[in-house]
Amino acid sequence: MNALDTFAGPTAATFGKRLKARRKAQKLTLTELAQLSSVSASTISKVENGVVSPTYDVIQKLAHGLSSSVSDMFGDTALEPAAKTRGPSGWRMIGRKDEYELLETDNYAHFYLCSNLRTKSMVPCVVHIKAGSLTEFGTLIQHGGEEFVYVLKGEIEIHSEFYTSEKLGEGDYAYLDSTMGHAYVRGSDTEAVILCVCAETNPGEELQSI
Repeated sequence: MNALDTFAGPTAATFGKRLKARRKAQKLTLTELAQLSSVSASTISKVENGVVSPTYDVIQKLAHGLSSSVSDMFGDTALEPAAKTRGPSGWRMIGRKDEYELLETDNYAHFYLCSNLRTKSMVPCVVHIKAGSLTEFGTLIQHGGEEFVYVLKGEIEIHSEFYTSEKLGEGDYAYLDSTMGHAYVRGSDTEAVILCVCAETNPGEELQSI
């Protein structure tokens, strides 16, 4: 099965609408949210109107500006206890292959998983990598937190600020400090897909500027 077939269901195009609703609920103007998040007002406007999809670092900055977590930026409301499958001492959430939120940027297609669950401390997503070289990718990205990546299909090359580049094949994985500049590109001309799990910083924690 082609990795793309795993996510063949409808995509959600409501991230921008939810962002706008959250901004208005806090009675913030575009300019005020721009000042709080360090994201330009024009970029916020484009995200709210679905003109552009935000990268993870932009989502994190917007969440910081709204005193929220990245998880809060997905889904309309937190899952109520009754909506979770409860066991003797905890809860769980089951997801299906067509339950995700797609945010597509120049370098990545992010399929965010468990997006309706806002009470999580990790942000899992399946990522289809577009760029075939660091030159094509552009500037290394950085954001708060840590992340784990596992190669599901193809080959990738990890570039980072303090280490030499490293190629990973199917089944290989890496764990890194997300505040360090980094980029994932395809290691060959074939399709490359990874599972990426980001651990969030606290909403009140200062984010790295990029």
